[in-house]
Amino acid sequence: MRKYTFVLSVCLAIAATAIIFSACRKKAAATTEDTGYAADHATAEQTFTDVQTISDQASSTTGSLNFRTTATTSGGCATVTHSNDSVIIDFGPTDCHCHDGRTRRGKIIATFTGGHYADSGSQHTITFDNFYQNDNKITGTKTITNMGRNALGQPYFSVMVVGAITRNGGGTISVNWTRTRTWVAGYNTLSDWSDDVYHVSGTGTITRADGSDVNVAIDPATPLVVALNCHWIEAGSVVYTMPGSRIRTLNYGDTPACDDNAQVVLPNGKLYNITLP
Repeated sequence: MRKYTFVLSVCLAIAATAIIFSACRKKAAATTEDTGYAADHATAEQTFTDVQTISDQASSTTGSLNFRTTATTSGGCATVTHSNDSVIIDFGPTDCHCHDGRTRRGKIIATFTGGHYADSGSQHTITFDNFYQNDNKITGTKTITNMGRNALGQPYFSVMVVGAITRNGGGTISVNWTRTRTWVAGYNTLSDWSDDVYHVSGTGTITRADGSDVNVAIDPATPLVVALNCHWIEAGSVVYTMPGSRIRTLNYGDTPACDDNAQVVLPNGKLYNITLP
């Protein structure tokens, strides 16, 4: 009887260990999946925000350009050339380490119609020529239309993005987004980029390397806060619907702060910290 009891105890212990191990594996897998979606979205959002910021700055610049400075400097990271209605921002064939800590090579090409990007009714379309950011290849088109001013007197833009990011380590993130980008600060000082702040909201989809689609929504009540004197998105939240109608939130923070921290929030309140690219 004692032998039987001992054997039974051992079997139960092994079974319990197996259940716990299995649960841990499932928990780890869920964590990786949740943060994976968030990381892909953060990379895409930041990348296509950066190329617009660069092209906007280059629209009033010729010669040498250092990204996210208030003026051109010698030894800049890119050469800006104006040709008719197009602006070509050429980072060269090898990586240049820019002021925002990111490396870039290749060309961003912005074609303007209807005047300067700050002019109501103007439009510019951004395309790429063998362009890489942090060794990820960027392709596609971003179209920005100046819609005039809102009820608060702030310039705002309609933005459409159809593009892809091919990761250096393999796999492609594809996006199809519609955005509203509101210029909430700095629009009265066009020559000074350091005080510019934008609020971004909108909807769309992101397709991961495995082919899974995620619906993305940024509520105007909690817009992404993009300050040009910061290297990351400072605040706001993104709600995305994963396969199986699972809802997750990527929270950049409720109060603007210039850091690389964000959190994935599950419906049950569980939080996962991620580091922004």
